Amino acid sequence: MVRSRVLRDTNAGPGIVSVNGLQKAFMLEQHWRSSTPPKVGGIVDVELNELGEIVSVTAVDDAALAKEQAQKALDTASTEGRKYAGMLISKVGVPTLVAVALMALGWLILPTFSIQVSSAYRESISFYEVLKVINNSAGLDSLGNLDALSAGVWGWLMFAALLAPLLPHFHSNKYLPLGYAAPLMLILVVVLQTYISIRDSVSQARDLAGGFGGAKGAAMAERMMSEMMNMALKAVTLGAGFYIAAAVSLYLAFLGIRKFLASSAKV
Repeated sequence: MVRSRVLRDTNAGPGIVSVNGLQKAFMLEQHWRSSTPPKVGGIVDVELNELGEIVSVTAVDDAALAKEQAQKALDTASTEGRKYAGMLISKVGVPTLVAVALMALGWLILPTFSIQVSSAYRESISFYEVLKVINNSAGLDSLGNLDALSAGVWGWLMFAALLAPLLPHFHSNKYLPLGYAAPLMLILVVVLQTYISIRDSVSQARDLAGGFGGAKGAAMAERMMSEMMNMALKAVTLGAGFYIAAAVSLYLAFLGIRKFLASSAKV
């Protein structure tokens, strides 16, 4: 079978198809094998004998043609993807790519920690979802509606931190290897931001109680907040995402510092 196109239909005599750059005539009664008549521009399969003469002409179904085109596009994309993946591997190296992939897995998919909200309800959230909570200054009541929240600038910082370890492989600036430490730095900043938010909440509660009950009220409020914090911490368990992100970020930071020191020694 040869894929071809109808150049002339059979309304006024023999039809014509283009086969490998040659025009060949076919007859409706003798050669056409489809239930619908040939149309100009239609895609057909042409069967030839050993002499190159037409044996049959069959219209290609639109659905089959769309499927073939989709498969062709998929094959092309797969080939190009393998080519660029090979270039990326040769440029960056497998260890760094694997580390970045694990970092993305730990931040975007796996749970960073789980919270026992009630005796019958436990919520697991990823690092990216933690960034959503921080960006919106939301509390535990937002856990059931995280899809509607945006990570904002924190989300952009996360993706920048994921890409930072790749940059030294595309530019020779001696300071770029420090980008390997970007994931660890982001984790530390998020932990610090979380601590500051909790501290400010405790301070506001203490000041509010002090305004109504003086020093005794402030001390009582501080004890209550301390007990509430202890209960909250007991309700939180660290997830696989936390351990993977922590281990990989430390590994990347180690690689980055070592690369930076090596490049500085060469200068």
